[in-house]
Amino acid sequence: MSNELLLILLTCLMTKHIIADYFMQYSWMLKDKAIYGGPGGIAHASWHGTLTFIVLELFSTGWPISMALGIADAVIHYHIDYVKSNVWKSRGYGPQDQMYWVTHGVDQFAHFLTYIGIILCLTL
Repeated sequence: MSNELLLILLTCLMTKHIIADYFMQYSWMLKDKAIYGGPGGIAHASWHGTLTFIVLELFSTGWPISMALGIADAVIHYHIDYVKSNVWKSRGYGPQDQMYWVTHGVDQFAHFLTYIGIILCLTL
């Protein structure tokens, strides 16, 4: 893929992230994210994996690669959210606390690093 196409792919993955993390995340998903194996956290991460698969298919990566990277994104996303949610829960952080926003920012950065990792997998 050309550099321009890789940049477009990264932009699409980041757009996918905003859609799945903010527009398609519901309160029933949020409440389960600190419980390992909770259905809400799994459903939320599954949205990410499914949308990553769709984005990669739009870039003609081939369905086995798209599927593998979509599953990887879902698994990684799930665990990043699980850790963040447990930090918030164990320390009692809420939106009024500075560390709530710090951990939220680190969480988002980790997700974006996942997309860079996906792109690296496609270029190797």
